Amino acid sequence: MDLTTILGLVGGAILLARGAASGEISSTFLNWHGLGVVLGGTLVAILINTPARYVWNAVRSLLSLGVASPYRSPEAVVRDMAALAEASQGRGISAFRDANRRTAGGFLAHAAEIALENNDPKFVRGVLEEEISQAYDLQNEVTNVYRSMGVLSPMFGLIGTLLGIVNVLKQISEPEQVGKSMAVAITSAFYGILMANLVCVPVAGKLRIRSWEEMVTKTIVLEGLILIMEGAVPAVVERRLQSFLAKSR
Repeated sequence: MDLTTILGLVGGAILLARGAASGEISSTFLNWHGLGVVLGGTLVAILINTPARYVWNAVRSLLSLGVASPYRSPEAVVRDMAALAEASQGRGISAFRDANRRTAGGFLAHAAEIALENNDPKFVRGVLEEEISQAYDLQNEVTNVYRSMGVLSPMFGLIGTLLGIVNVLKQISEPEQVGKSMAVAITSAFYGILMANLVCVPVAGKLRIRSWEEMVTKTIVLEGLILIMEGAVPAVVERRLQSFLAKSR
């Protein structure tokens, strides 16, 4: 469980509940037309702008935010790599067969299999660096989906407000209806701003951090594996990999 995500959701729910209980958020804010314009318009624009694979990845990434990332503990990965270096001292790279399959979300086991198949540090580095780069680029595109939504939703909120103002002008001859209609119109902008700042921007920020943590953790695995293949002693492997921890704090 990702504690900060859960706390953020709970905190947001409490703020909305208190606003409703105190009357600051009343039934006036329930504007289904405005909500449809903001949500529907943003969704349609994203579907036009973004290939399907990135949209589905964005949905999966959103659902995964409540679960703790397997890449958030680089210290544990360094310890696992040091233990693997120790085991390799007597058995060589055959010790890679016993690599912990849960380390770095399974990336260590995957990298170890490549090393066992191709006992060439240069080749292994090239393959793994390309995989890390591709995964980072994919996650960056997924993050851009939420960044785009954060830009688009306030714009559609404005469109909803403009449409509402047009309806207000139609009723300008009925002064008793103008105030109520204007309040409904302005809530569209409220929905757009709320969606951008309470959902899209925070989700994009969390995904960006997770993507960076994943890249750092996988790089630790890569560098450790190459050092072991090149015959470095466990102390050297651990000391080299600890240099990455300063970047992740």
